[in-house]
Amino acid sequence: MIKFFRNMFGSKTSGADASAPAAGPVLNESQPAVQWLEKDDPKNPFTVNGYDCLAFVRSMLSTTQDPAVATSFSTLRASLGQEHIGLVPSGAVALECRLEYPFDGETTDGVLFHASRMEEKWDIYLYADRIYFCRSWTGALTFLAHFTTTSSALVIHQILATSSGPGMDYRYVVRQVDYLVRSHILKQAHPHPLPAGLERDPASVGLYSFSQYGWLCCFGTFDDTLRRDIRKPQADD
Repeated sequence: MIKFFRNMFGSKTSGADASAPAAGPVLNESQPAVQWLEKDDPKNPFTVNGYDCLAFVRSMLSTTQDPAVATSFSTLRASLGQEHIGLVPSGAVALECRLEYPFDGETTDGVLFHASRMEEKWDIYLYADRIYFCRSWTGALTFLAHFTTTSSALVIHQILATSSGPGMDYRYVVRQVDYLVRSHILKQAHPHPLPAGLERDPASVGLYSFSQYGWLCCFGTFDDTLRRDIRKPQADD
């Protein structure tokens, strides 16, 4: 398990450049396999069943034939996210929730996370009492989280997200936002949620995971990712 976390936070595969024209996944000839791990498997650092896709996503690159995609990504690297202030996701629905995170008592407006290469899929900004989650290639505002703070906690109490129709899985959206906070902002190794309708085979999971989170995901699961005991105790904890 220690090796898993070392790989998660160690150096990433080189070869991709933030200025390169890229947008779609490219499979390498010697693609590492996505591995199914039971929760009791010693190689699984988490307390849920799921798919270890760390090596797979880190081996992926993004390419495109559309120069506009690369131009959009490159231009957005200079954005501070101020263009999103006062906006909500298209066709937004409001989801009530309670996601709580440790907090040191102070927030600063601006960038919380910026993709440094096209294999990273999100840009995240904070202004006032809102967190804006945007796709790094297009700048599309996907989630908007409203939060309050105390002296020791930041609490997201409402999420605005683009409606996907009558069958929208609200709990999955909440898990997505929680994952983005933990992985991209707090820099935690944390399982990423998989939608219930996704085909349950390693290849589908790997490609979906890369398309959603790029190099910043490590382990996909259909189980609840909001539980507090999701990470197994480590020797250095």
